[in-house]
Amino acid sequence: MTVLLVAFAAALVQAAPLPDYERGDAFVFDDGRVERVREVGDSSIEWSGLSNRRWRRDANFVVPVLAWTLGEREGRRTVSPGAERLWPLARGKSARFRVVTETRTRGEQTWRKSVALWTCSTGQMRAVVTPAGQFDAWPVTCDRYSPSTMKLLEQWSWDYAPDLGHYVRRTVVDYRKATRVTITLFAALHGPAASTDRLAALSRAAKASAPRRE
Repeated sequence: MTVLLVAFAAALVQAAPLPDYERGDAFVFDDGRVERVREVGDSSIEWSGLSNRRWRRDANFVVPVLAWTLGEREGRRTVSPGAERLWPLARGKSARFRVVTETRTRGEQTWRKSVALWTCSTGQMRAVVTPAGQFDAWPVTCDRYSPSTMKLLEQWSWDYAPDLGHYVRRTVVDYRKATRVTITLFAALHGPAASTDRLAALSRAAKASAPRRE
């Protein structure tokens, strides 16, 4: 028992490096969504779900999605430096950065632009229980503000498990819509095990077993 307590205490103070994803890594959440790594580039990672929809994002998950398409809509973001200050993850770190979002219908020449300010902080490592098991995770919370009124618009929270290399829980609070949505990890697969058929089956199982969502 003493050895276990010492090992756990050491885990609490060990900083976590930036996620190191590989092509084929896949994560299924309890609402049925699938996040699968398609390509790992020098500056961003291409992800996809079970459909053909793809998006690009930084390995630093607090940075909003950098580029995406959804039906006839497409979007892109430019992010100022700052978010990298959270890494390696440890208790008491903080960061601030600015995000410019541009969207348009494909074929249009003009992009519609919006700007938001983000502030992030980390807490103390904690145990998080998910359908995929229990993980020791670093909590990270980010608030999104309007740059003109400084009104708090959203809060995003993640629990990042270093042993897994991905977040195992995420909560999004939208203050404008008065909504709160939490997803937790249902399964994690890698390489050949993360086949489309297997991921589809796990997605169905996750949705079938999930309790009523918030």
